[in-house]
Amino acid sequence: MSKLLEKWANFGYQKSEIRTAIVFGKNGENVIIVLANDEVFAFGKNKRGCLGVGNLDEVDELKRIENLCGQGIEGLECGIFDRDKFHMLAISGSGSVFSWGNNGSGQLGLGTKECTEVPTKISGCLEHKKVVQVACGGYHTLTLTSEGEVYAFGCNAYGQLGLGSKDNQLLPQRVGGLLDGIIVASVACQKYSSFALLQSGKICAWGYNRDCFLGSSSTSEHECSPCKVIGLEGVVISQIVCADFFILALSDDGKIYSWGVIYNSHSEKRIWLNRPTIITTEMGRVKDIAATHYGSHPSAAITEDDKVYIWGNCNGQLVLKPIVTSFSSFDEVFATASPSVTYQRFPMKITEDESKRKCPISKRFPEVFDNPETADFAFIVEGKKIHVHKIILILVSDVFKNLFLGDWKDSCQKELIVEDHSYDAFYAFLKYFYTGKVNFTAELALDVYTVARFYLVTDLMEVCKKILKSGLTLQNASFLYEKATLLGAKDLCEVCVKFCEKRWVDVMDNFESDDRKREVVMEVFRWFAAGKKN
Repeated sequence: MSKLLEKWANFGYQKSEIRTAIVFGKNGENVIIVLANDEVFAFGKNKRGCLGVGNLDEVDELKRIENLCGQGIEGLECGIFDRDKFHMLAISGSGSVFSWGNNGSGQLGLGTKECTEVPTKISGCLEHKKVVQVACGGYHTLTLTSEGEVYAFGCNAYGQLGLGSKDNQLLPQRVGGLLDGIIVASVACQKYSSFALLQSGKICAWGYNRDCFLGSSSTSEHECSPCKVIGLEGVVISQIVCADFFILALSDDGKIYSWGVIYNSHSEKRIWLNRPTIITTEMGRVKDIAATHYGSHPSAAITEDDKVYIWGNCNGQLVLKPIVTSFSSFDEVFATASPSVTYQRFPMKITEDESKRKCPISKRFPEVFDNPETADFAFIVEGKKIHVHKIILILVSDVFKNLFLGDWKDSCQKELIVEDHSYDAFYAFLKYFYTGKVNFTAELALDVYTVARFYLVTDLMEVCKKILKSGLTLQNASFLYEKATLLGAKDLCEVCVKFCEKRWVDVMDNFESDDRKREVVMEVFRWFAAGKKN
């Protein structure tokens, strides 16, 4: 959790006790915190009941939000209009969504237009859905379910709900059209427009489209249904974020694309981009991007070497080119902006061990592996077919993503012959994607490692290394070393050399080649010398 919470208030709690928090408001004066024990508190100005404490009174000290306590809240979002009108949403760990605050257009999804002073669970179409993300525009809201479906509600004057009309919706409605049957990975909102990042890495957009700044092929000022963003052909987008009237998109190769209108609220300067345009490549590879709906805030990016860049509206100045800062996180960027707010909602920490165990696919799809009735693709290995699902392979391997979504001329085909790997190894390799588990022997582990290395599946490579290491003997160490050398697999060579370090005299008898013996002896001495130095 960010140290910057201390800059806003002394809550009287240890950092480890706070699960998530949000600071928002015209001057950053409103705070909601969720404790690890499921208690939820707020204080601040409370305009239109945005604090959820059951009245409109200003709250001078932490007060419980009764309706959220005990609900397992893990995420908080804020919709902003004119800097003092806020509609609030909270997501629980079970996927329920609660809303409260400003509701003039039904953006709370509760079936009314009345402001709501207490968090209320959204039902209707979302009653039996698990919501994994929400995004807020000025007066509208998008929700994304675990099934990759998008539901929208609220103001629809510009078609920003994507429902094919301009009718406001007081209850959640599923967005169809181009999104029918498509898995959506994330959603984002401008003030009057909406965007969906598809699992394929493509983007759909709808809503306010003056001067075509949705980036789509549509020339209508108001696009009421999802349409594809063009100009990103051959590019796989991994992240999208929105400000009021522009969007940033991060590609999987670390480039930032932007389009829309960027303006300085303190002057008449405006920059219009009606097609996705690379901001710059001078920052190097970017791994994260950020923007907010506060017009006085900059945009920001963090590069692979952890440098933080900002551009846009920076303290009243329009900065056209990203500049490096002394900040170390987005939290610092927006804590020192005006108003001071939180950017990330301080999500509950996941330990390293838990993150390694986390494998949604392995929990959902083991039973459909190699099932010809549901599969949409097959590998033919040694004359036998292994039936798979493209989307699952795309999710877990960039090599398969590029194969199925890139410029591969045969990407529309239903089968592919594999000639360089054995059936058993390739079967075990593919099955791992569906189960997250291994059940092959040490004898097969080297062949599976070879397949995993070719397809850059690093977690499976590590599993194979452990199996190989545990199965090393005086008889097979020499064989494994020679195979690892031929593969150019330095990590496997290292495993063998460390094993040989204590047993190298006996292992030497198993090498047929004198050259190999000399090579291993030299490697052992190098490792021994390096160990002495350390």
